[in-house]
Amino acid sequence: MRVLKHDPLGIHFMEILLDETICQGTIAIPKDLALGAGGYNSRLKAKQKYELILRIALKSPVSFIEIEMEEDLNQFIILKDHGSDENENAKWQADCYVIGKYSGELRQAGLFDLVVSSMIDQAEAEGRAQQTLEYLEEMIGHGEQYFQIDDAARPILIYKGDPVCHNILTVMAEQFGNALQQRGIPVEYFDCENDNLGELAKYMYQHFRAIVGVQSYMFSIKERDEVSYLHEKIYGPKYNFVFDHPIWFQHHLKHQLSNFCVLTNDKNYEAFYKRYNKLNAIFFPPAGMVPDEEYSSEKKRIYDITFIGNYGDYWNEVLLIHQMEKSKRFLANRFLLQMRKKPELTAEEAFRWVLDKKKMIVTDHEFLELFLEMRRIIYCVMSYYRHKVVCTILEAGIQLHVFGNSWEKCLLKKKYSNLVCHDNISVEKSLTIWQQSKLSLNVMSWHKAGFTERMASIMLAGAVLVTDDTTFLRGNYDTEDMLVFNLAGIKKLPEKILCILQDESKRNKIAERGRRKTMNEHTWAKRAEQFEKLMNRN
Repeated sequence: MRVLKHDPLGIHFMEILLDETICQGTIAIPKDLALGAGGYNSRLKAKQKYELILRIALKSPVSFIEIEMEEDLNQFIILKDHGSDENENAKWQADCYVIGKYSGELRQAGLFDLVVSSMIDQAEAEGRAQQTLEYLEEMIGHGEQYFQIDDAARPILIYKGDPVCHNILTVMAEQFGNALQQRGIPVEYFDCENDNLGELAKYMYQHFRAIVGVQSYMFSIKERDEVSYLHEKIYGPKYNFVFDHPIWFQHHLKHQLSNFCVLTNDKNYEAFYKRYNKLNAIFFPPAGMVPDEEYSSEKKRIYDITFIGNYGDYWNEVLLIHQMEKSKRFLANRFLLQMRKKPELTAEEAFRWVLDKKKMIVTDHEFLELFLEMRRIIYCVMSYYRHKVVCTILEAGIQLHVFGNSWEKCLLKKKYSNLVCHDNISVEKSLTIWQQSKLSLNVMSWHKAGFTERMASIMLAGAVLVTDDTTFLRGNYDTEDMLVFNLAGIKKLPEKILCILQDESKRNKIAERGRRKTMNEHTWAKRAEQFEKLMNRN
């Protein structure tokens, strides 16, 4: 097989540009060379191999060597000739794109007019002169159609560096970026924590295949005039993963950037963004982290059940409610009581019920403004149920290991000797803890139709996930994949936990089924594959 490599004495870019037959036959291209040149351009409908080799050769001359492919094929992109399989229109359009992309190099070599004339002559001979001329002008002038193709070979810009929750957002940004690179897609990072924000100016008027934030505030940054948004001048489709309820992110959703999309972890949130923010939103939940160490069902699991997360002080949140002005305090109390009474409702459904009971007729905009003022109630009820779930487990005599400094200050530590508190741990250490756990607890942050990275990572680590119900699970997982409980029926939870803990065979089967399903559908490698399809569709 012919393998491409950089070679200072090899074939120069201009030779390949003028004679594409040099690239004939099956060629193996090392992934690092392909990635460094921008990767495979899937939006080009013909001559992708030729066009990719041109980009590689532009950096340095290349040569082709014949070798027996005994090396790991995963390190190469294997490209074959499509020949007659390629659409004829796609072929001449690819030639027009190449001329447009390298018009500067052709002019510098004094060959531009010759190449264009040859292209037009061939078009006339094939009866498509006018069509070709118009398309060629679009490519040479770098019009919209040109960038629709060209941007697919540009890097994805990812914002990372948010220190929230022990760097979980940064870890997810890097996991996603690494998975994209494994697919041959180049990635460039901007570190929001360590890089000077003034350096963002270097991206102005640049094109990217996509710009991606992970719950990032970057898209709401304005220019010095305090009117225009910086990202109006950074070109490419923009995506922001947002994992909390949309109401928490309202101040960063006012930009109304074109070609902007929220990637959300809850189907209800998708509908919320579309209705109240008039934004494009797609259910695209985060993935879990696959442990570096190969999974083994025989791995020693020293903890019966663990919980990694903050305690959340319900009564402190209640005090904050009492500090609100009287009219708002009434709404807040009714809102909280309704959520406590009917935990199956979304936050917005519960708040709508309160307004209806008070016979308050509001527009969507007015609802959003009121709901924004009440957003702390969501955190309050989350804390209430987290406390209730933990207490129910402890009162049954089950030993629960919790991780995070907030547990040291809570009253539960004094009340329950079977509550074992551990210090804060890193994201990476969390994976180890889940690998050492038989079961691990998840209490949703009121994501009633959602899926989270915690759920995925627990299962990928081979522990049995114990989680409150969400409508997402129906049709995707079942009771043989995890332990699911309802917030309205917490009293039954200890019995279910003990049943699994006392039956090792059953526990291992549940853990393995959950792990396999999650490995197939909820890794960052899977998300990268899905995201590439999403970009190509758009």
